[in-house]
Amino acid sequence: MNDNLRLLDALVDPVLAPLDALPSGAHVIDLGTGSGDLVLELARRRPDLRITGIDIDPAVLPKSTGSMNFRVMDMAALDFEDAVADAVISRFGLLNPTAPAFAHSAHETARVLAPGGVLSMAAWTNTNDSPYTRIGLAVLRRTPVPVEIPDMESVFAESARPGALEGHLATAGLNDIEASRFEWGMEFPSFEHWWQFNTGLDPLKAVFEAMDEIG
Repeated sequence: MNDNLRLLDALVDPVLAPLDALPSGAHVIDLGTGSGDLVLELARRRPDLRITGIDIDPAVLPKSTGSMNFRVMDMAALDFEDAVADAVISRFGLLNPTAPAFAHSAHETARVLAPGGVLSMAAWTNTNDSPYTRIGLAVLRRTPVPVEIPDMESVFAESARPGALEGHLATAGLNDIEASRFEWGMEFPSFEHWWQFNTGLDPLKAVFEAMDEIG
């Protein structure tokens, strides 16, 4: 597994643990699934579940297989009937610079959740808490680049406000909301591995690649 995915390993258990009590055959939707790593791990732990991973980018989605179904879909317009999911999960997918407004996605999430369903999600609290954005943005802000740098500070400003995300979820109709803060560290075997990590994650990846083209 590459370093970019290792960054997210620490959040596998916290995101998936609330699903332990789901009955066999339950339907789980992963929002912003990317390459489907969270879906694959959940299927390994619970092969009795039906899991759908959605992402707006068809290029990153793996092929559907067995109980795992991957679909191209916009989180702001989920192509599901009401109350079809026993659980919805998201590891940074619901809140990132390329995602729809969180308030809108929260309403769509609440719509597709069945009564008594579970939403388990993880999000950065602010750019300073992420080594990727804290270092990557600092480098880019000091370097002339030929493309627009995403305004990630504004995107995460709302999540940094205490109670903001919980408020959006409550307004969307979700209840019994619990929030926890997780902190973890990473070790890299070399500077090259560290640099590949900081320049290899979307959406800053395209900006760093543009720097390489002119450098």
